[in-house]
Amino acid sequence: MIILDSYLKMLNIEQLTPIQKKCIEPIFNSQSVFALAPTGSGKTLAFVLPLLLKIDSQLREHQTLILVPTRELGNQIAIVATKVANAIQSIDKKNILIRTAFGGTPIASQIEELSRKPHVIIATPGRAIDLLEREAISFDHLKSLVLDEADIMVGMGFSDQVEEICNYLPIELQVCLFSATKNDKVSMLENLLLKNAKFITAKLENESSGENQLQSPNINHYFYLTSKENKYKSLTEILKNSDHKQNQKGIIFCHTRETSHQLAESLKKDGFKADALTGELGQVHRNSIMRNFKTGNLKYLVATNIAARGIDISLLPLVIHFDIPYTNEEYIHRSGRTGRAGNFGSSVALCEDKNLNYYLNMMKEIGISSKKYEFESLKEQKVQNSFSEQKMNFVKLYINKGKQDKMRPGDIVGAFIKELSFAKEDVGNIFIFDNFTHVEINEDKIDIVKKSKFKIKNLQVRITEAK
Repeated sequence: MIILDSYLKMLNIEQLTPIQKKCIEPIFNSQSVFALAPTGSGKTLAFVLPLLLKIDSQLREHQTLILVPTRELGNQIAIVATKVANAIQSIDKKNILIRTAFGGTPIASQIEELSRKPHVIIATPGRAIDLLEREAISFDHLKSLVLDEADIMVGMGFSDQVEEICNYLPIELQVCLFSATKNDKVSMLENLLLKNAKFITAKLENESSGENQLQSPNINHYFYLTSKENKYKSLTEILKNSDHKQNQKGIIFCHTRETSHQLAESLKKDGFKADALTGELGQVHRNSIMRNFKTGNLKYLVATNIAARGIDISLLPLVIHFDIPYTNEEYIHRSGRTGRAGNFGSSVALCEDKNLNYYLNMMKEIGISSKKYEFESLKEQKVQNSFSEQKMNFVKLYINKGKQDKMRPGDIVGAFIKELSFAKEDVGNIFIFDNFTHVEINEDKIDIVKKSKFKIKNLQVRITEAK
């Protein structure tokens, strides 16, 4: 039996997740597995730890191949694998070399790196074939193959490439196939690659007894009824309603690159910290976007399904389906970006009249309870109106500081409350542009603002009525 205590302690892991408990032992014992596990369940460590423990560090040959559908997922796996390799080196004095090989980056530098014969290669199928055809890598000593996110891999059309890679594989090989869902195309991969495999299923620890992770009580599912003409306005209303929340981040899903870029540009013009993440972007550009997203300098990613694969951010409170997904699997993978690692999240679908029934039927098939989205501001207004029938009118103010001064809605609201004794309800919509900001305030408070001088984020600001 494998003893993991020292490695887990080195990795600061106190308790294994269900998928890790079920997978580590059989994978370490060289058994092939087919594991159905939801996104965010800890499956990466479930195969990385036992496979790296089996590496013969004295044999400088490619021993493990991990195939992934996207660079983002590959990079996430590489981070985990590097941490595990460092732990093994500290305890066992084994030096395990790991390298990645993805499309979209120069192949010449990858060939040079792979000539050093790393023990572990993490690659996308297309780049793996390129390297095999150039004889830059050899699988003669390969012991283990991992296919991660297999359902996404076949959904992106990589089945033929995986089949071609099979022509280069040794006859005796341990195969680990991981997928969030199972369909006919995944079953084809199963029949192609797996022999005498152990079938494993696992749910999140906080997951309900339903079929998939989206039934977790940590994810709330909503639909917002709108029209084609008002779809963008509905999106901005949802974002404004959520923007004041601490650590607010979100991914907005679209079907096409064109829609993603157009939507991101519109959101930026309206003062939202948004950018598009699509498949054709270069790796440097993508890395810059993801870095800004993780640090909070960017709050909303507008992405296609393909571009968002592999994004692993534990604290992601919001997913918005600007375009309703075509399949149940798409909805599962999109919404699975939120409500991870014990955190709470919301998945909101913008439904036009013509596709509302389609959406509701999809939820029924998946086994999810979805409800109509209601604005917190509307709820607060209902409470307020129960005490007073007075209607609040707003005027728009101009502030001579904006995004370049790192202004945030929370800073502005906080300044009005702290410096001018405003109530939260006295501040309406906030629109932050590059060099200035528009803020709506209670009309009754305008005289207080005109007579006052105050700072936002320790910056002296000039406030006038907006023209």
